[in-house]
Amino acid sequence: MALDLTTDAVIATVSLPETRVATLLQAAGIPSSRTVTGLEVRLSRVFINNNRTPKVFPFPGFADVYLLLVVFDNLNPEPQTLTLSGFARIDDEEDLPVDKTAYYWKQGEPAGPVPSQVHVLLSVLKSKKGMRDTGAIMAQARDSDDYRSLVSEVVGAITNGPARAAEVLLQLGSVVGNLLKDVEDKPLFTQVISFTDINGDFDTLGKTQITKNNDYVQTTLTLIVRDPAREPSADKTL
Repeated sequence: MALDLTTDAVIATVSLPETRVATLLQAAGIPSSRTVTGLEVRLSRVFINNNRTPKVFPFPGFADVYLLLVVFDNLNPEPQTLTLSGFARIDDEEDLPVDKTAYYWKQGEPAGPVPSQVHVLLSVLKSKKGMRDTGAIMAQARDSDDYRSLVSEVVGAITNGPARAAEVLLQLGSVVGNLLKDVEDKPLFTQVISFTDINGDFDTLGKTQITKNNDYVQTTLTLIVRDPAREPSADKTL
C-alpha cells in the first residue's frame, strides 16, 4: 500500500490570543499584519509518546523514525523549507532532538512585500527497515515530475484558493514519503497548520506556542512576530 498522509492528519488554522499592545494600537487605527517586519516559525518540540513498537523480550521496542518538514509562503514559488531527517532507536516518551527554525522572514525594504500566508506540513514516519539516505531521497523527490507538478499546485492554491493548500501539501508530502518505501503506510503523526493575515495570526506580537497531538506524537510550533510599530520598545531588532 502507498503511504497515506491524509487519514487522521491534523489540519488547522490557529486562533492566537490578542496582545494588549496590539489591541491598543489597532484601536488607534494603526495597521497590524501589514506592518510586520519579521516572522519566524520554530519547530520547538517533537515528543514521541508511543512509537507503536511492542517491547517483547529481548527486543527493547525502539523505532527508527523520519521527520518530514515542508513550509511554503505566498511570496515564493518554491518551498522555503523541505527537509527529511532520520532519527534512530527512538523509545516511547522520548523527544526528538529538534529545536530549529522552520520558516524565517525579515523585512529587507520598508516598501517590500510582507508574507500573508505561511503553511507548514510536519509528518513523523516510522521506518520498517532501518534508516535510508535522506539526502538521496530528497534529491530523487526534487527530480520527479510528480514533485514539480505538486509544487506548482501548492503555489497555485496559495495564490487562488488557500483553503486547498493543506490538501495539496499532503499530496506533496506523500510523494516524498513514498520514496522511502520501507515505512509504515500510516504515519505516527501528520499535521498541516496555516498562518494567515486574514485569520489575524500576525496581529499577536512576540512568541506564541501551538501544540498539537494524537495518541503517538505531540508537536510544538512557536510563531514569532516582530513589529516595531506596535512594540513598546521600537529599537529592538529581530
